Amino acid sequence: MLDIKQAYAKLESSKKFKKEGYLCSFFIMSPIKELESQAWQIDFYSEKDDEMTSYIVSEDIKVENDNSKIFKDDKDKIHELKLDAIKTNIKEILKETNELVKKYYETPAKIIIVLQKLEKTIWNISYITETFNLINIKIDASTGKKISENRSSLLSFKAD
Repeated sequence: MLDIKQAYAKLESSKKFKKEGYLCSFFIMSPIKELESQAWQIDFYSEKDDEMTSYIVSEDIKVENDNSKIFKDDKDKIHELKLDAIKTNIKEILKETNELVKKYYETPAKIIIVLQKLEKTIWNISYITETFNLINIKIDASTGKKISENRSSLLSFKAD
């Protein structure tokens, strides 16, 4: 797994990069044991077209979703993610979140990592455990301070 700034630089220098819209998120979903070998999905949002283009940055650059319509409420805003606001790196964040998960005596099976701008630029880390619990931790990407942490059962989610 590349550092996000390395992944972004690799994408920027690629001929496949269209330079449309603005950077809005980084994303990985992976089994825990395969995390180190995973590639970042980097998302760009076109406000003009209300569309998202996603790139997978690994050995090669792959366009995952090209100009896909997004499902959001009209009042919701997709914020631009500024790399200079990020003062932490994913390896530091994962050390911290792995320690927080230990207190629940859970074994993580999968991880979902999202770097995005909401009110602040945050790392949104979700662990899906072997007992079907979800542990979600939000960390301020500028300071490294924990914003929130919670655990819930995936079995408690019901379809309406």
